[in-house]
Amino acid sequence: MKRMINNLIIITLVIASVQVLAEDYSTTDSLHLTLKSAKELATVNNKTILSAKEKLIERQAEIGIARSGFLPSISFEGGYTRLGKIPAFLMEVPEYTITPLMVYDFSGTPSGFTDPITVMTGVDSMELEMGENENYLLRGSIQQTLFTWGTLMNSYRMANINLNIEEENYRKTVDDVMLEVTQAYLGTYLSKEALKLMEESYNQMERHLNQVKRLYDNGMVPRLDLLRANVELSNLKTQVLRAERDMEIAFSSLKMLIGVYGDTHIILDVELDYEPFDITLNEALLTALERRPDLLAMRLSRDLAEKALAIERAQNKPILALIYNYDYKKPVSMASVDWGSDWNVTLALSMPIFQGGSYFSKVRKSKSQLKQLDFGLSQYEDVVKLDVKLNFLALRQELEILSYQKENVAQAEEALELAEEQYNNGMITNLEYMDTQLALIRSKLERLSSLVNYNIAKEKLLISIGAL
Repeated sequence: MKRMINNLIIITLVIASVQVLAEDYSTTDSLHLTLKSAKELATVNNKTILSAKEKLIERQAEIGIARSGFLPSISFEGGYTRLGKIPAFLMEVPEYTITPLMVYDFSGTPSGFTDPITVMTGVDSMELEMGENENYLLRGSIQQTLFTWGTLMNSYRMANINLNIEEENYRKTVDDVMLEVTQAYLGTYLSKEALKLMEESYNQMERHLNQVKRLYDNGMVPRLDLLRANVELSNLKTQVLRAERDMEIAFSSLKMLIGVYGDTHIILDVELDYEPFDITLNEALLTALERRPDLLAMRLSRDLAEKALAIERAQNKPILALIYNYDYKKPVSMASVDWGSDWNVTLALSMPIFQGGSYFSKVRKSKSQLKQLDFGLSQYEDVVKLDVKLNFLALRQELEILSYQKENVAQAEEALELAEEQYNNGMITNLEYMDTQLALIRSKLERLSSLVNYNIAKEKLLISIGAL
């Protein structure tokens, strides 16, 4: 993980300088390209790598989203309401009047009047309006989740695991593209050198044809030798034209892969040689199980599934949240039609009671997915081991082929020198000479191909163990 982050930092730091180089390359007529600079250009320009880099940015943003669940949510609300009819209720109101009352003596005879007093004389009704026609509200709210049985924490951890998975996927993508660049670069070099060998052989055959013509004109060789030499020269011309086409295709493919377009002429600065790579099969297998990015990504996916299972198990647990509202409104109350403030605090507890059995089904589903990942991880470890073993054996094979190729080329060159001398002296036939020349071409191509294949096989092994 730390190594990956450091690699990303290094790549980011070199992007600016390499980008300048890329711009210069796109505007100049020629470009001297080493395998290292080709990989640097691909790191900056290759669309597959750029897309993978954007996925990293996406996963980093998801961590911020998950982190926001721990923080309070603050919102603002404003509103204006015009009531067509104000709510009201009907209430009864007593009616009073002020009047004197008559006073009677003990015999029941009126003796006068009292002073005027208030007396209820009846009952009336009236409507009491509750509110105003125009209502204004400005509200600020703060909501803080207090307890979720680990759901927020597991969601945050899942976001981090997703980022780790994407980092391993990015490593895998970069490794794959780097291998493609190596194959394209060395393949282009091989096609270029093959063309040179074809041209060299063509020129040599042309010289041989002139020699055959002189011998034929002097009656020293039959016409059959002349015809065979002409046919071989034509065949070599065809091979030269095909080699030129193959080289142009190879250069175009390399340009597209590293993001160099236009008429830029690429000059390959290749120092292709055998560099020993000593590692045992057991060491390679152990390294792959510890460092291979796709295997690490699968292990992280299992951790992700564990967190998802924990979240599903918490879905039937209560959730506690705190909500605070502050209002500035008009009217502030029934007793006042002016602007005023008000506030309230709510401690909310929610808990699902019945979900139709979906909770148990979701938990069961998550458990099954986790077991599937366990089986898949075990199976994929076997696949990784097989892949490492195949690449290890392929590297050993290319190394064994290289061990005798150099001597083989030297012997073929010596054989051609002897064949040319013997043919001029009439000791061998023209067909034997051409066979010797063909053997030299084949041995040189085999030597060159073996060097290319060895370097590609070594990089494949490094990628398969996660050590590129």
